[in-house]
Amino acid sequence: MAYPLRIAFLLTALVVVCLAAGTSASQDQPAPQEENCRKAIEAGLEQLRRTPPDLSSRDDQGRRKLLSDMEQLVEANRRAGVSECRTWSQVMGKAFNQ
Repeated sequence: MAYPLRIAFLLTALVVVCLAAGTSASQDQPAPQEENCRKAIEAGLEQLRRTPPDLSSRDDQGRRKLLSDMEQLVEANRRAGVSECRTWSQVMGKAFNQ
């Protein structure tokens, strides 16, 4: 599978997991929006940490770089007190514009 297709697969998986996290959180009991965004961020990062079994070294390097960039963004925003939902928006922008 070509590099862009593999990254597209990872991004699709990221979005699906994050949407599922937000939906399940809202079904359990109404949680504040910030908590849902935080759960979506954590679920997305966790999905990126998982390495698909047949990933080429080039694709894995791209995945690791994207994960590192996103982790740094989340950490910096949390230190600065940026809204979790704003951070989620930035993470998604970075994922789809990389």
